[in-house]
Amino acid sequence: MNKLAKFAPIIVVIACLGSLALTFLVAKTKKEHLDKIAELDGSLTATKATLAKTENKLKQTETDLTKTKGDLEQANATLLTTKAALDEKTKEADALKTQVADKDTQLQKATTDLAAAQGALTKIQEGLTRIGIGDIGSLDKLSEKILNLSEENKVLAQQLTSLHNENQKLHEQVEFLSTTPVGLRGRVQLVQSKWGFIVMDLGHAQRVRPNTEFLVYRDSKFVGKVQVVSVAANNCIAQILPDYQRRPPQPGDLVVH
Repeated sequence: MNKLAKFAPIIVVIACLGSLALTFLVAKTKKEHLDKIAELDGSLTATKATLAKTENKLKQTETDLTKTKGDLEQANATLLTTKAALDEKTKEADALKTQVADKDTQLQKATTDLAAAQGALTKIQEGLTRIGIGDIGSLDKLSEKILNLSEENKVLAQQLTSLHNENQKLHEQVEFLSTTPVGLRGRVQLVQSKWGFIVMDLGHAQRVRPNTEFLVYRDSKFVGKVQVVSVAANNCIAQILPDYQRRPPQPGDLVVH
């Protein structure tokens, strides 16, 4: 009993030390768990923020895609309208070319008739020179014929001049209908790099014609070259030519023919 009484304080001290150690370990473990929970909370907050940004980007992408689809549908609708307008302009150009060909034929005939009249007049003048003294009546007839030929010559010359002028106007009109003005400038409205085309704010109103090539610039730096594939009233679709591309085109880039 005395021995137990001697060891009791030691046991109490050991028990206290063990309790303190256990309390320390529990507190340490608790702190580690709290730190881990705080870290997880921070990761969760960051993940939520990232998720929110991703959702915003996804919504923006969906909006852009919807707009792009709308622009593409509008471009397709414009393309159909453009094809009809292009067919009409092509018919007009073909009709003008036919008229030019007819006028060329008439011009050649008038030229031939004029040359024939001039030849006949020359022969008559040569005949008069050889006649010397002839019949007065014959001379009157010859003079009248010469006068008639001179008047006919004047009329043919006037017709020839008129045909020349009309022919020139028709050529100019055909040239106007079938060519894109040199130096024509515009801007890129829409870019579809995936399909390799752009939409420009130039169309039939600016006399843009299919297969016309435009140079693309950004801040005076060469971007690339495109070729028109379809034309609408006030815009057109052009294919990006890969061999000339220096950098991807962007909306707002300058285009020059």
